[in-house]
Amino acid sequence: MDERKLTVTLPAAVVRQLKAQSAARETTVRVLLLEALAQAGYAVPAETIRDRRRRGDSVHRSQRHRKGP
Repeated sequence: MDERKLTVTLPAAVVRQLKAQSAARETTVRVLLLEALAQAGYAVPAETIRDRRRRGDSVHRSQRHRKGP
């Protein structure tokens, strides 16, 4: 898959919230942002929403427990 790096500047409070949520869910900020983009209507392939730090875990925990389609 073709990926590109993106650097953004966010308010410190938002970054703190993202980091706290990622720690609470045992995932990465990247996963949280991709989930949010998908929910906002962006075409984010489900297989890209995964914690790449975990080898062999192709779908992130949060994806397995989702309600609905």
